[in-house]
Amino acid sequence: MRAARYLARAILLLYAIAVVFTECAPSTAVADPTLAAIKTRGVLRVGYDPGSLPFTTIIAGRAAGFDIDLSAELGRTLGVSVEFVPTGLDAAYDELQQGRFDIIASAMPYAPEQGWRARFSTVYYDDGLIPLARGAPFDPTVPSDIPIGVVLGSDADTYLRSLARRGQPRTVRTFDTTAQLWEGLQCGAIARIITEHSTAEAMQRADTTLQAGTALSVAPYVLVLPYDALYLNDVVNTTLAAMRSDGRLERIHARWLTIAMPSCPQGE
Repeated sequence: MRAARYLARAILLLYAIAVVFTECAPSTAVADPTLAAIKTRGVLRVGYDPGSLPFTTIIAGRAAGFDIDLSAELGRTLGVSVEFVPTGLDAAYDELQQGRFDIIASAMPYAPEQGWRARFSTVYYDDGLIPLARGAPFDPTVPSDIPIGVVLGSDADTYLRSLARRGQPRTVRTFDTTAQLWEGLQCGAIARIITEHSTAEAMQRADTTLQAGTALSVAPYVLVLPYDALYLNDVVNTTLAAMRSDGRLERIHARWLTIAMPSCPQGE
């Protein structure tokens, strides 16, 4: 059954590419001017914010990260090169509309309020909050005096503060950085934390004894395309489905959602 599903997706992907790239389809430029421009240019331009590590960053002067690898796979599917264009998240939608790039790939949350000017891929990652513990998983909505570690000012910190405002205070220990939170968890300063799914996945990849609880929120990440990029959106979604089936997406997870084990102080 799995092989049949993969074959069906592969056929759909090949069909989509054949339709949108054939020289015998003059209506492509009208139906999807973004894809027509990519074909003419031979380049897929990807807008990204360098400050969304591990999804987008700059290493040795070049764009890098989860979404960069994802975009490179999309370029290979389309048969074009990929150019990465730095932008800011506050300007990304405007610059997409202005044609500065063809797609935004930068840990972009699904934003239906932008649907009047943009089109969204299927969700490729949910970075909602996850409770993570050494030993048995825990539910932070259940009262307990066991301290919960969070990064100060993070969404996890905000979540616990919201519980306190509703009359459900929890014992909280704050850390200045994710690295310090990770060290605290590994070196015995804390046994329970709340963090983003991507961070929790990296921690569990390094330490398989850690147990994740039920997600506390959702933060669905999507690729953002121009509103009229109908054919391109089909190719993007079919590519994402194929990457899930053939393991390419999991390999990107393994490359970027990682964290080094800390060195605990003597005596810990």
